[in-house]
Amino acid sequence: MADSLRVRLLLWYAAILAVVVGMVGVAVCVVTWQSRLAVIDDGLAARAEVISGSVERGVGGRFDVELPPEATAFFQESRTRPYYAVWGDDGRLIDRSDPDLVDPVVPAPGARTRGSRREMVVASRGLTVLVGRDIGEVWAEIWALAGTMAMVAIAGVAASLAGAWFLAGRSLAPEQRINETARRMSGGDLAARIAIERKDTELGQVALALNTAFDRLRESIERQRQFTADASHELRTPVATMMAELEWALLHDRPAADYRESLETCHRAGGRMQSLVEGLLILARADSGELPVRRASVRLDAIVEESVGLLRPLAQQQGVRLRVAADTLVIAGDRDRLRELLSNLLYNAVIYNRPNGTVTVGVERQGAAVVLRVRDTGIGIDSNDLPHVFERFYRGERARARAPAGAGLGLALVRWIVGAHGGTIACTSEPDEFTQFVVSFPASAVEPAPVPDRGEQVQAAAR
Repeated sequence: MADSLRVRLLLWYAAILAVVVGMVGVAVCVVTWQSRLAVIDDGLAARAEVISGSVERGVGGRFDVELPPEATAFFQESRTRPYYAVWGDDGRLIDRSDPDLVDPVVPAPGARTRGSRREMVVASRGLTVLVGRDIGEVWAEIWALAGTMAMVAIAGVAASLAGAWFLAGRSLAPEQRINETARRMSGGDLAARIAIERKDTELGQVALALNTAFDRLRESIERQRQFTADASHELRTPVATMMAELEWALLHDRPAADYRESLETCHRAGGRMQSLVEGLLILARADSGELPVRRASVRLDAIVEESVGLLRPLAQQQGVRLRVAADTLVIAGDRDRLRELLSNLLYNAVIYNRPNGTVTVGVERQGAAVVLRVRDTGIGIDSNDLPHVFERFYRGERARARAPAGAGLGLALVRWIVGAHGGTIACTSEPDEFTQFVVSFPASAVEPAPVPDRGEQVQAAAR
C-alpha cells in the first residue's frame, strides 16, 4: 500500500503542505511577538522619559525623585509588575523601585529581554533610566496563538489531504484502468482496452498510446497465429502425400516403375515444401530487417526483358502471349529484389491466364514517378478476395481451383519488395476479364535515364 503511486503522492503533498503551513504559523507568531514587543518598548521608553523628567538635582550631589501620580499608579500595578531604576552620570544608583529585580550596575541603553521580563534602558538628561515589566502574559498569548495556529493547520491539512486523496483517486483512475487492462491482457484477453474519459490529459494520452500499442500487439499475435495455422495447413498436405506414398511403397514389394512413380510424387511434395519454407524464410528475414535492399542504378526495362525471357517457356507451355511496352527508365533499386517482384507478378499472370491469353508488361514515367504495369486476360479475382490478395497464405477460390499447389506467399513478398523501395502497389480486377497490378516508385527512388550519345542513336537506327 505504501508503495502505491497514490499514497506516495499523498505523502509528498502532506509533507510539503505541513512544511508550508508550519512556516506560515511560525511567521505569524514571530510577527505577532515582535509587534507586541514594539508596543511594550514604546510604552517603557515613554515611562523612562517621564521618570527622567521627574528627577531633580539637590544640594551636595543629592537627587530627588518625585513621580507624577499617573506614573506612581503605573508602577503600583500588580499584573505586569513594572519597575524602574535611575543612575546618575557618575554611575551611582540614584533610585530603584524593586531591589530584587534591578542590579546596581549601569546597563547599556536599549531594549532587552531577561527571562520573562522586558526592559528598556534610556539615556536622558545625563541620567540612565531603566524601566521594565513582566511579559509572561505576552508569552501566554503567543503560545495560545501558536496552539490555535497548530489546530487550524491540522484541520486544514486534514481537509486538504482528504481532498487530495479524492482528487488523486480521480486523477489516477486511468492508471488503475491501465493496470486492470494489462492484467486482463496478460491473462489472455487480447480484446481488453483502456476506457478513456478524457484524451487531453497526460494519462489519457498514455492510455491512448497504450491502446494503439495493444491494437498492434493483437494484430501481430493474430497474424502470428494465422501464419502458424496457414503454414501448418500448407505443409500438412505435402507431408501427408509423402507419408502415404512411402507407406504404400514399403507395404509390399513393388515393381521398379511403381517405386519410381512414388519417388516422383515424393519429389514433387518435397519441392513444394522446399518452396514454401524458402518463402517463409525470406518473409521472416524481411520482417526482422535481415534482408537488405542494396540500392543501385538499374534499368527497369532491362529487368522486365530479363524476367519475361525467363517466363517465356512457361508462357508458351500455357499458350499465353507475353507483350512488353517498356520505356528506357532508370531507378535506384535492388536488381535481385526487383527481379523477384517481376517474376512473381509474371508467374501469376501466366498461371492464372487462359489459353491464347495475353500478358502485357509496361514501364512508363508519370510525372516524377516510374510506373510498372502487369496486366493479364485471365480468370480475374473476385471482389471479396481483392482486399486480401497481398496477405500471406491467402488464396481465393479461383486461384485454388486453377493452381491448388500454390502457397500464397508470392504477392506478400511482392508487397514487401515494393515497400522496401518506398513504392506503392495496387491491384484491380474483373472476374473472367482481367487482372492488373500497378507498381509506382516515388520520385526519390527515380534517377534520370541516361541519354544515348550520337553514335548509339545511329547504331540503333541501323538495327
